Amino acid sequence: MTGLDRAALGAAVDARLPLAASLFDDIRRASEDDSGVTRPAYSEEDGTAAESVAKAARELDLEVAYDRAGNLICVLPGRDRSAKAVMTGSHLDSVPKGGHFDGLAGFVAGIVAQAALADIGAKPECDIVSIGIRGEESVWFGIPFVGSRLALGTLPHEQLDSLRRGDTGRSLAEHMAEVGIDVEALRSESEPAISPANTRAYFELHIEQGPVLVGEGVPVAIPTVIRGNIRWPYARCDGRYDHSGATPRAYRQDTVLAVSELVFALESFWKEQEQAGIPDTVFTVGKLFTDPVQHAMTKVPGRVDFTLNFGGTSQAFLDRCGERVEQLVAEIGPRRRVAFSLGECVRAAPAPLDPDLRILLQQTSDELAIPHRSFATVGHDAAAFLRAGIPAAMVLVRNDRGSHNPEEAMALDDFGEGVKVLAAAISDLAS
Repeated sequence: MTGLDRAALGAAVDARLPLAASLFDDIRRASEDDSGVTRPAYSEEDGTAAESVAKAARELDLEVAYDRAGNLICVLPGRDRSAKAVMTGSHLDSVPKGGHFDGLAGFVAGIVAQAALADIGAKPECDIVSIGIRGEESVWFGIPFVGSRLALGTLPHEQLDSLRRGDTGRSLAEHMAEVGIDVEALRSESEPAISPANTRAYFELHIEQGPVLVGEGVPVAIPTVIRGNIRWPYARCDGRYDHSGATPRAYRQDTVLAVSELVFALESFWKEQEQAGIPDTVFTVGKLFTDPVQHAMTKVPGRVDFTLNFGGTSQAFLDRCGERVEQLVAEIGPRRRVAFSLGECVRAAPAPLDPDLRILLQQTSDELAIPHRSFATVGHDAAAFLRAGIPAAMVLVRNDRGSHNPEEAMALDDFGEGVKVLAAAISDLAS
């Protein structure tokens, strides 16, 4: 496919945008919640989304199958079926009451790219594979990238039983079996379905989940690195419940004030790191709550549960975050007469995206006269591919009003621009 006509490919992508719109509409209707959409990992809802895309892929004469982890595989065959494939895709699940395009846009983009390449008679040297991945969102089983890690052979099989879905308490294996996946066949799989031996590269289109592209008026970005993180998802602080009107300050073991001091101290630390020139850092306290069974306006709070989440592109920064949290807890706890229990610490190293694939995407953007930016992004399945030794890169598409909420607002024209960049890069690599 060397020298593929960019204008013809762009026109073919535009002609296939109604297919994308139809898929988005059908899947939205099937997974609507009272607010936004909810597609739990390994559920009827993400399975219905997969089948909607599978039906469209069959009508496009793509080869369609499910791997043993339940991921949907759609293949545009190449001339040499033994050559390493070029893969693209993203995830099918959503967060509860989330936005519609998070993940889904990337899988639909792969199908549209395959259709456009077929429409102009492209004959790739190798297979071009689109994958719809199950279980990317960590909200369901406590860790991200479940489906991709199972396909890549990097999720230990014992976790099929140990991982429990937060809202049901049932194991990953139970939920997989419920949607028709042969879990025992998965356990016995000796070789990963996807590996550096059979996959040359992985591209992932995804909505931008922040405000940069909207703020700058640019349709796409070619991200540089996937931020790493250090998280405490099950932290708590224990003190003592006392009568609010009868207990002087010197006798209180007030967990709200203790946790508030910790949070404000960590925000100050975050600002210090920014002022020292450390780029691309984030800090979030996503949960912070007292016990609704015990708390009252007239009680000194005896327990607070909370989470801590630092993200950054530097491992040294993430290590400093861990040290600072430990120092502050050791200092604040005794002084306020409370006990901090941070619980499990979850870490993910920063994952630089492949520089050669990034250059390829930037070049195709330039050739197509599509403005683009470069900056860090957050966790995506591409990180799992990188850690398994498969080169990976991403295209981000402008998305208004944030992400992980019902207000996600990706414009179809912007999606089309991202797919053009994706399809051109895939065509070059698969030639």
